Amino acid sequence: MSEVITHSRSAGLVPFLFGLAGRPSLPGTALRRLLGDLGMSDDAARALLSRLTRAGELTGERHGRTVDYRLAGNLARGFERIRTSDGHRPPEWEGSFAAVLYQVPEEHRPFRDALRRAALLAGYGILQPGVLISMSELGTRLDGVLADRPAEARVWPARLELSVEDAAAAASIAWGLPALAADYRAYLEVLQSAPPSSSDPAEALRAYAGTLTPILVETLREPRLPPGLMPPDWPGPALRSAIGRYSAAAVPAFTTYVDALASG
Repeated sequence: MSEVITHSRSAGLVPFLFGLAGRPSLPGTALRRLLGDLGMSDDAARALLSRLTRAGELTGERHGRTVDYRLAGNLARGFERIRTSDGHRPPEWEGSFAAVLYQVPEEHRPFRDALRRAALLAGYGILQPGVLISMSELGTRLDGVLADRPAEARVWPARLELSVEDAAAAASIAWGLPALAADYRAYLEVLQSAPPSSSDPAEALRAYAGTLTPILVETLREPRLPPGLMPPDWPGPALRSAIGRYSAAAVPAFTTYVDALASG
């Protein structure tokens, strides 16, 4: 399965709940109650929201005794990639990848790990240690983590020119496409065998989150590549269709419940 993308599995529940609520901000009381429905104690939920806020992955605005939260940082970027995953046409292959080369001394390993984590969420693949590749230029996607670059660390933008055949081989390595395809096919089986939703809204929500959250996290690993660089019979479209069918069947069981909590 994937390298750790967020701080923990529990952190992935927060953008998941924002997606369910369909709102750009949620009151802390609603988030804690919903996290409680997913099996987290109130103290643990408070600690999670506090930690994500300190890490810059949530912002909070106080209104009297209530704090309204919004996604930020890596959580917001990952959420946006999932939300728009079906809305972008694949790019054309123009003969080269955008690349980022980096060299980070071992004593600055936390920065190196943060760079890799942010790069994965921004859609980069890891071709080999010190080499990230993407279909689009660096732009501002890694500005947040690069602002904390130690003086001894080196980061260079570059271009990697390859034939279509070599580019497909590089993509397979950088994004781990054979293993990812196997994971996606396993998740298809999970969705196809998922039981009907419970009549209890909180229980239905808990089952839905337990089934779908790890699958959504894995969809962040799928690169937006030209069709010629993807393996034949790539299961990504089939998995997204299965997610849609599963959600259409499961979500009505708790929509009213989530809406009532989100509305305060």
